Amino acid sequence: MTQIQQTPERIVEDGRAVLGKFMQPFKEVNPLDSDVLMRGRKASRLMKDFRLKEWEHFGIIHDDYYFGMVIFDAKFMGTSFFYVFDRRSGEFFEHSRMGPGNPIRVARELWHGECLYEHVGYLMEFENRLDAGMHRLKVDIKASRKKPAVKAELTMLEDLSRFEPLVVVSPIGEDRLLYTHKDACPVEGRVEIGGKRVELDPARHVALMDVQKTYYPFNTFWKWSTFGGYDGEGRLLAMNICQNFITDDERYNENCTWVDGKITPMSAARFDYDECDLMAPWRLVTTGGELDVEFAPAGERVGKVNLGVIMSDFHQPFGEFAGSMAGPGTARLDVKGLFGLCEHHLARF
Repeated sequence: MTQIQQTPERIVEDGRAVLGKFMQPFKEVNPLDSDVLMRGRKASRLMKDFRLKEWEHFGIIHDDYYFGMVIFDAKFMGTSFFYVFDRRSGEFFEHSRMGPGNPIRVARELWHGECLYEHVGYLMEFENRLDAGMHRLKVDIKASRKKPAVKAELTMLEDLSRFEPLVVVSPIGEDRLLYTHKDACPVEGRVEIGGKRVELDPARHVALMDVQKTYYPFNTFWKWSTFGGYDGEGRLLAMNICQNFITDDERYNENCTWVDGKITPMSAARFDYDECDLMAPWRLVTTGGELDVEFAPAGERVGKVNLGVIMSDFHQPFGEFAGSMAGPGTARLDVKGLFGLCEHHLARF
């Protein structure tokens, strides 16, 4: 389990990535400056950009709803979705767009950068303003024949003086990198679903953020889980774990818990679930015992693409977690009824 280091100015220096967990976000996120080998030769900047997968994903946890949204640039194709899960009734609907040629942008860095996905009747914008301690999320999607219109104006309050982000750079082989920035913070604003207005209160509601820029292997997979919420003592508890293609995942991983913004790194994560029935209960643990929780899915987002060579089999069940997790120092905290999600993803891209 790696210790958290001071953050250098940029991710890549002299063609090589700095590796590890870092205390603060990078001022310069520059994966295109890395020396990436493709077929034994240094790749051009154009080819490096084409192979880099980039996204920003937010999960918004309300007492009555869960909202999931993403802007994902796979270079050969752009993808975006916004989904609504009613935690009381179990009803689910999704607006999504996918395809080449649509205006799409993923922010280069989080201090002052923008994301955009735009299509006819569909607009999603993320304004990253870490210099002001926030991220503004705007959604404006017209109604379809069976799905209501959605408008949202939300602000995730990532005040770095209070909330320590998970900032990780991991190696993929000898010459490729995985960069991620994740955090769990209060959220404020509103979501309008058809004629219904849902208010977000930062004293009660949580935004989970997942940012990534990675040179994935062509054949890839990951298992991921995150949750967040306030416990009975008013503390914001959250967790993030992942198991993927990185073999030395005791040394390089993105596993942590947060208690009121204070981060605690964890050892390697292990997922126990039925791949033939993802709606059955899951058990999630870490090899060092810092985490032991059960996950009870209540709904699921599924996305499947099969274009022959290109394939994605994406499952994102969401529901409640129960068990225990590590906190700062030797603290051990109960997890009960906190909401979040898991992912099971196989891909060729």
